[in-house]
This record gives sequence, C-alpha cells and structure tokens, in this order.
Amino acid sequence: MIIEKPQFSEHQIAKLVKASVVPRPIAWISSVGKSGIPNLAPYSYFNVISHNPIMFITSIGRGANVGKDGDKDTLANIKDSGDYVINLVSARLVNHMHKSSTIYPKEISEFEKTGLTPIKSNLVTAPRVEEAVISMECRLDRVMELGDFNQVIGELVCYHIQDDVYMENDKVDYAKYDPIGRMAANYTYVRDLFFPEEI
Repeated sequence: MIIEKPQFSEHQIAKLVKASVVPRPIAWISSVGKSGIPNLAPYSYFNVISHNPIMFITSIGRGANVGKDGDKDTLANIKDSGDYVINLVSARLVNHMHKSSTIYPKEISEFEKTGLTPIKSNLVTAPRVEEAVISMECRLDRVMELGDFNQVIGELVCYHIQDDVYMENDKVDYAKYDPIGRMAANYTYVRDLFFPEEI
C-alpha cells in the first residue's frame, strides 16, 4: 500500500506514523510557573538529539487546556521559568503517569492527583518526581513553532539516577529501571534486550 500525502489528511497519516515509529520514549515533564503550582505531564514526541552538549527535544502540541497564548501549562511554565525536569517512566509508575495526562484546572497540581512527591531539584526551579528512577534537570535553550506544535529544546544540567539502578562504568541496570515506551495509543515494556549476531 502506498499513501501519498494529497490523498489523506495529516490526521489520518499521523495515526499511521504514530503506530509505526515505535516504541517512543516518554518525557514525563515536571515544571513550575509564576503561580508556584507544580505541573506534571507526559509527552511521547521526545528524544535526545545531541550528547555534546547533551540536548533533548520535546514536541508539545496545542490542546484543550491552554492559556491565553494557546500554550499548554507545561509550555507556559517552561517559558516562564526557563527550566524543567524530564522524569523517565518505569513500569511501576505507568498508572501514575497515565493519570497525570488528565486535564485538570490550572490551580490543581498533578502531583496532588497522582499521589507523587515533588522534590526540590539541584539546579533548576522545577521540582522532580521523587519516585522516578531517572530524572534529568534541563535549562531551556529555545522554543521553535512548527505547525500545531512547539519544539522545546533543553540542555541537561543535572542527572539523577537511583543508586540501585546505576552500574559501574556508567551503565544502567535495565531490569531495575524497567522502562516503558509508547506504541500508538498503547504502551509497551522494554524488557527483551539482544545484540545482533555478527554477519
């Protein structure tokens, strides 16, 4: 089957693309703005784009819960404070993460609704999720508008990993980390690791 763009709407092709580019890592972003109320929301249009310097990109779309400038709470907070935290999602926290994707009024913190603990970060104003296995404090580098989405690029300034997940030689114990990924509208475990045989 061949689908050329003029034959289908962006929405139809997007459904196929989201089902094809998998699994997608999830940036569980904690942020805080002028109100002082911490926000927590997951985004699966996310990845690391450079390791020198270490930079991440997260694509944040426009949705139902937006401010006067059309920004979601997460983006508005990042613009206000200039920083944020990317918390990575382990399987044991998937229900908490999914619940944090619910749209709440601005005066309600997702930390409160999910029962998670906001803990002070080392170098940024945004709190991190205490229960997260890995959290990465980021400073905003730039925001670029692209269609209906804003591309948020941030630089890593502080990396947190639970002691029992950190291994010698700067490796990660994946069995204890137990990350999940996004598969279209569903989620998947990332547990079956392998290395290709030499050809």
